[in-house]
Amino acid sequence: MPLNTVKEMTPCYPDIARVHMCDSRFAPWLDKICKITVPDVLTKFEKDGAINNYERVAAGLKGGHGGPPWFHGLICECIRGISDLLVLHYDADIDARLDKIIDSIARAQAADPENYINPYTTLMCPDKRWGRNGGNIRWQHETYDAGCLAEAGVHHYIATGKTTLLSVAVKMCNYLADFIGDAPKKNVVAEHSLPEEAFTKLYLLLKDNAALSAELGAKPEEYLRVAKYFIDHKGDNETRYTFPPFNQEYAQDHRPAREQREAVGHAVRATLFYTGMAAVALETDDVPLAEACRTIWDDVVQKKLHANGCVGAIRNDEKFGQQYELPNDAYLETCAGVGLGFWGCRLFRLYPEASIWDTVENMVYNLLPASLSDTCDHYTYENPLETRGGYERWSWHGCPCCPPMFLKFVGSMHQLIFAQTKDGGNIWLNLYIDSELDRDDCTILLKDGKLTVTPKGKDAISMTLRLRIPEWARNYRLTRNGAEADYKIVDGYAVISGEFTAADEIGILYDTPIVKYEAHPYVGADHGRVIVKHGAVLYCAESIDNGTTSWEDLDFEISADAGLKLCENGNITGNKTDGTPFTLIKYYTWNNRGAHPMRVWFRQSGLVSDPMNTEGWEGKLYRPCAEYEA
Repeated sequence: MPLNTVKEMTPCYPDIARVHMCDSRFAPWLDKICKITVPDVLTKFEKDGAINNYERVAAGLKGGHGGPPWFHGLICECIRGISDLLVLHYDADIDARLDKIIDSIARAQAADPENYINPYTTLMCPDKRWGRNGGNIRWQHETYDAGCLAEAGVHHYIATGKTTLLSVAVKMCNYLADFIGDAPKKNVVAEHSLPEEAFTKLYLLLKDNAALSAELGAKPEEYLRVAKYFIDHKGDNETRYTFPPFNQEYAQDHRPAREQREAVGHAVRATLFYTGMAAVALETDDVPLAEACRTIWDDVVQKKLHANGCVGAIRNDEKFGQQYELPNDAYLETCAGVGLGFWGCRLFRLYPEASIWDTVENMVYNLLPASLSDTCDHYTYENPLETRGGYERWSWHGCPCCPPMFLKFVGSMHQLIFAQTKDGGNIWLNLYIDSELDRDDCTILLKDGKLTVTPKGKDAISMTLRLRIPEWARNYRLTRNGAEADYKIVDGYAVISGEFTAADEIGILYDTPIVKYEAHPYVGADHGRVIVKHGAVLYCAESIDNGTTSWEDLDFEISADAGLKLCENGNITGNKTDGTPFTLIKYYTWNNRGAHPMRVWFRQSGLVSDPMNTEGWEGKLYRPCAEYEA
C-alpha cells in the first residue's frame, strides 16, 4: 500500500494515562505483573550486581563489574517499562526503588568529567571506549546502553514528572552528539540498535518544550541528527571509528539503510533498527527510508515469521534464517518478538493498515504471554514451536535481556489499543482489548463487543471511527443502535463517520471459528502439517494431556475432518486419523506444568504441500485450510 503522506491523517497513540484497560484477560494479568514480576526482576538484577556497578563507578573503583556489558542498558529498559506500569498501578515502594537506582546512576555519571556513562567500559576497560585499543564495540554495547538510558529518561519523566533520570540522559546524549558525526567528529553507528528510536523520542519530548530543554541544557535537534546519522551511515565502514569497523549483516551494517530490502542478521538488533528507521522516516519525511522499512516488513511477514508471532530462526548469532527457513525448533528469542511488535507499532503510523496489527496482535496474544510463567516469576529466552521435553522457563538467566523487553511492551500495551489523529477527528481501534479512552472532549469505551462514544460538555461529537477487521474474524459487521450500520472498508478497517451521542451504541459483530492453517509450500518444515487457532490464539499439544510421555507419540496425525471443538476450559479437542482423541491447549500456557514434550504443527491426512504449485499464495505465509464452528 502507498505511504501515508498526509500529515493530518497520521495516527498518534494517546497519552499513557488516557487509556484504562478493563479487559477480563489482560487487565488482571497486568495487575499480577505489577505486583509480582516488577519487584522480582528488580530484586534479581540487584542480586546480580547491576546496581553495585554504578556504586563502584561512583566510588572511583576499577574492575568487579557484575553481569554482561549491557547490564546498564537492561536496567534502563526496566526503568522504562516499570515507569509506564506505574501510571497503570502506582506503587510507592517501586517508585522509591527506582529513585534509589536513578540516584546511583546519576552519581556514577558525575564521576566522569565528560558525563560518559557505561559501567562496564569504565570499570573493566576504560582505555577501550568505542572498541579502540583492543576493545570490541559489539561486546561493549556503548550506543545501545546510551539509547536505553535516553528512552528510560523520557518514559520516567512522562510517568512521574521527575527530571532525575532525564537529566542524566541529556548529559550522555550531549556527549554523544559532540562526539558522533561527520569529520572532525567520529563515524560511529549503533552496534546494537535501539538508540535510533530512543534519540528520536528524546528529540520529540524536548523540541517544543523550551523551558524544560533550557533547564536540562538539552540540544534536541542534535538528538535527531544523531539518530539520523546512525541510520544514514549503515554500510559506511571506510571511516568507521569503532572497532571492529563493521559487523556486516549481523548488525544490518552491510549496505545503506535505504537500499536494504530483506531482514537479516541478529533478529533483536534488526527489529530495533527497523523500528528506528520508521521513527526517523516519520519525523524527517523520508519517503525512501519509509519504503525500505515497509519492504523489509513484508519480507518478514511473508517469508520469515513463525506461527507464534516471533522471529529469529537460527541459534548461531540469534539471527534470521533464509526466506521460508522456519524450523519448529527455532531459536525465537522473546526480545526479537517484542522488537517485531515495537516495529509494527511504529510502521503503522506510516502505513495505517489493519494487516500490520494482525502481525502485532499475533505476538501480543501468543509470544508475549508465553514468555512469562503463570506464576509471573519465570521467563523464556527461547520460544520454540516444538520441544522434546527438558525445556523449562528459567527463574533467571546469565543474560536476562528478555524480562526488560517484556516489561517495556506490557507497559505500553494499553496505549496501543486506540490511535487517533492529532485533531482527534479520526479514531483507530487496533486491538480488541476492552478499554476506555478518556479524551478532553469525550470518552470512547470498548466493552463486550460494543463501542460507545460519550461526549463531554455537549450533546454530540463529530468523528470518524476506524475499526480493524481482524484476519481471523468471519462475517464481520457493524450495527448502530441495533440496526445495520452504514460503513465502508478502507485499508482493512470498517470506517463509520458522523455525529455520535451518548445514546449511540456501535455493535461489533463477527464469528470466531476454530481455524486450521497451512504454511506456504516453500516452508519445508511443515509440509503436510497444520496449526490450530481460535481467533488470535494459537494452540499446541502437550504430552501430559494426550496420554503419553513420548515425543514420538505426540507427533500424531489428525484427520482432515478432525471434529475440532472448543471446551468450556478453553482447550480444543479433536480426533486423530486412528479415531482416538487429542487435546490442545493455548500455546501461551505451555510448560506451566513441567518440562513435557510439546508441538504446534500436526500432520494432517490428505494434505499435500507442493513447492511446484504456489497458486493462491501471493503475499501469504499462512492461509486457512479448514474451519470449525466454535
